[in-house]
Order: sequence, then C-alpha cells, then structure tokens
Amino acid sequence: MSIKCILIDDEPFALEILADDLQSFDDIEVLETFTNPHEALDYLTVNTVDLIFSDIQMPEMLGTDLLRKLEKPPLFIFTTAYHQYAVEGFELNAIDYLMKPIRRERLALSLEKVRSQMKLMAGGGEEKEKPSVTISVEYKKVKLLHEEILYIEGLKDYVKIYLLNRVHPVLTRSNLKGMIIKINSSKFLRIHNSFVINKDHIQAQNKSTVRINNQDLPIGNSYASAL
Repeated sequence: MSIKCILIDDEPFALEILADDLQSFDDIEVLETFTNPHEALDYLTVNTVDLIFSDIQMPEMLGTDLLRKLEKPPLFIFTTAYHQYAVEGFELNAIDYLMKPIRRERLALSLEKVRSQMKLMAGGGEEKEKPSVTISVEYKKVKLLHEEILYIEGLKDYVKIYLLNRVHPVLTRSNLKGMIIKINSSKFLRIHNSFVINKDHIQAQNKSTVRINNQDLPIGNSYASAL
C-alpha cells in the first residue's frame, strides 16, 4: 500500500532533508513539496493525498491554521522547532508531532502510526478505544493515551507528565494521588513521594532507582516492596 504525501515548510532546506529521509521508506510517495501553504491548499482542492507533513511556524500561514481550513483533512503530522504548539497539535488530532531536527528513528515511528491508521480506515472498522486519561492543560482539555505516558512527577499542586517521544512534559493541576485515581490502571505504580511510573516503560532497576527513558528515578523506602 503506497502512502501518498505532500510536504509543507517555508524553509527549502528542511523540505529537502525530509523528502530525502522519506525516500528510504519504500511505501512513501512524496507527490509535491511546498514552501507556501496557500499553494498547498490550492493543490489539495484538486488532488487527494493520504498524509501531510507540515511545519507550524510559517510566515504565510501557521500549519495549525492550514489544518483547520481543510474540510476533510488527510492524516497530518506536524514538524516544528517550537514545543509550545504541542497542546494545539493534540487538539487538532494530528497523528503525530515531530520536533526538528527529526531523527530517522522517530520518523519511522510516526510512519508506523500512519500505516496502522490507514489499515484501520481501509478495513472500515472502528478502532478499539485505547486506555487514556483526559487532563486540563493551559485551560484546554487534552487526551493522553496510557501507553504514551512514561512517568509522572509531582510538584505540590501540579504534576508533570512525561510522554513517549516528546521532548517536554505536559503540566497539569493535580497531585500524584489524584492522578493515580484518575488514570485508574494497574500499569501505573507509585515509586516515590514525587514519582509515578508506567511499568511498561521500565528499562532497568536496582534497589534504589528505576530507569525510564534513560532517566534514573529514585525509589522511596516505603514503596520499594511494591515495586
């Protein structure tokens, strides 16, 4: 199954790099590249694509605004150097959000998401709802899949939620006890007064620390036996 895509970025060099990286995937066909999002919109009025890669911060139009203008958008992956757009990307149901410079391994993971979604759409079936939690971020509701949560750090009345393949954590008003109740999953375990982990992402552990995403988190004495 060929995945037909277009690339949008106001930086020609960034377009060239991404197009070159995508050539190494046999099922990806880059139809066109655009430095002007308005030209991309014109193209989409008469052409159908499966996937759009788009930068967000562009002088002619934000990538997020471009997505909003599409009545029936294809699958969408944002590419950006600015992490502050992550929440908006969540809300717009983009299939992924890639931080520049884009690593090939990270790009491959995004394309796996695209393939899975396209198979689902081709089969005409409904995707089984994956376990998730909805939180408030900057006065907006954001849904996070359990599987993408690495660990959670408590900060008095707030928690930081560290996510798979995302550089910066999400901050929401809560405490660790309340977050555990809200998530309501045996996959999550409190290991310290300040940390809750997703057991599926444990890389290594010893008596005093657990390693997740190459970060060593402390194990509190009162939580060691449960772990």
